[in-house]
Amino acid sequence: MELVDNFNDAAKFTGKLISNIGNLIILIIVAVIPIVDLIFLGYMAKIIKEGRNIDSPPTLSNYAGLFVDGLKVVIAAIVYLLVPIVIVAVLAVISAPFIGVSFIFNPWAFATSLMAAVAVALIVAFVFMIFGVVAIGNMIRSGSFMKIFAFGENWKIMSRIGVGKYLAWLICAFVLGIICGGFNAIPVMGWVIGAIVGVFFGVFVARSLARWLDAALESSLPPAIPPPPPAP
Repeated sequence: MELVDNFNDAAKFTGKLISNIGNLIILIIVAVIPIVDLIFLGYMAKIIKEGRNIDSPPTLSNYAGLFVDGLKVVIAAIVYLLVPIVIVAVLAVISAPFIGVSFIFNPWAFATSLMAAVAVALIVAFVFMIFGVVAIGNMIRSGSFMKIFAFGENWKIMSRIGVGKYLAWLICAFVLGIICGGFNAIPVMGWVIGAIVGVFFGVFVARSLARWLDAALESSLPPAIPPPPPAP
């Protein structure tokens, strides 16, 4: 599967959200409530797990199960983001006195330092999530939390997708996520627009990752043994 084909499939799948307005409204409500939004993460996990077995977004059900699945995704993401968080925290502590001085005497230098810190945080997080996204996908597909530590297996999945292709996809998803998140900055109604866009983006990324996993995991299966020839 090529990147364009993957995105086309994900876009068609996501577009079907509007075929069930009631389900879409519930997804939007669930996605904007803190803690409860874990249900939406669990919903994304369900899409990733089902892969090609579904051709449209499923109807919300089993809220407790989705909540637990969403919590597992959050914990797995924290595990992979723990090192970046520590690195950023250390840099913040070291640079705090200099940033404080620049804020007093040179606001421009303060703004530049702040933007640099945010850039470092995003870059470090992206590097770690290169492996984290595949690991979380493998965890969801296998049903085993320990798969996030199966580094060799996760690398093989990434290799079957194609490292270059996977990195291109991840960069596109990363940039698209930043753009979608920007809707929340719109005055007054930004949070409503952001919530709607966030649901569509989440479903899109979940389906897109699911299709990569379909291709990678199917290629790892042994070839089918042909049936024996009929008896003469």
